[in-house]
Amino acid sequence: SLPNTANTYYVYAIANPTPAAAGCRPFQEIQVIVKALPTATISGATTICSGGTTSITFNGTANAIVTYTINGGANQTITLNAAGTNSVSTAALTANATYAIVSVATGGTPNCSQIISGQSALVTVKALPTATISGTTTICSGGTTSITFNGTANAIVTYTINGGANQTIALNAAGTNSVSTAALTANATYAIVSVA
Repeated sequence: SLPNTANTYYVYAIANPTPAAAGCRPFQEIQVIVKALPTATISGATTICSGGTTSITFNGTANAIVTYTINGGANQTITLNAAGTNSVSTAALTANATYAIVSVATGGTPNCSQIISGQSALVTVKALPTATISGTTTICSGGTTSITFNGTANAIVTYTINGGANQTIALNAAGTNSVSTAALTANATYAIVSVA
């Protein structure tokens, strides 16, 4: 194998093939330039909420072509810029996704390439929290009732009463919590605004 540096190789011709006159002289000189193998790394491992997006960044040899997969699917490519970097935005993800480098190649002659293993970025997708609301739908004037919220454990539920100011309630580790109404003399609508 050749070293990873430029070398000059000499080709000699024997001027006089007899052993007594074993004189040699340079016949031709060539220089063999050894191009370094390209490299590539990947970053962008993160946690996002379901339906969110993020960026995956590739770094390595300037102008190299990086081949990668998403969840082991079909090969895709991205070309690094002159600074040796480029990014790709993920689609809106609803499940975990692994972006993994397969190989990296340089353009030109010769086209040097190498297989890359163990370079991946995992995007973990966190499920969106959920919440529901329930309670007695009919009571007597002046009566009270309990409104129950159920959903994702430890979520914070924002709700309104008759479209008024936002109020919050924290669900417990079992994903439930309740509020008691005031003494009601008119219809009241409890509505979930959001859950986090």
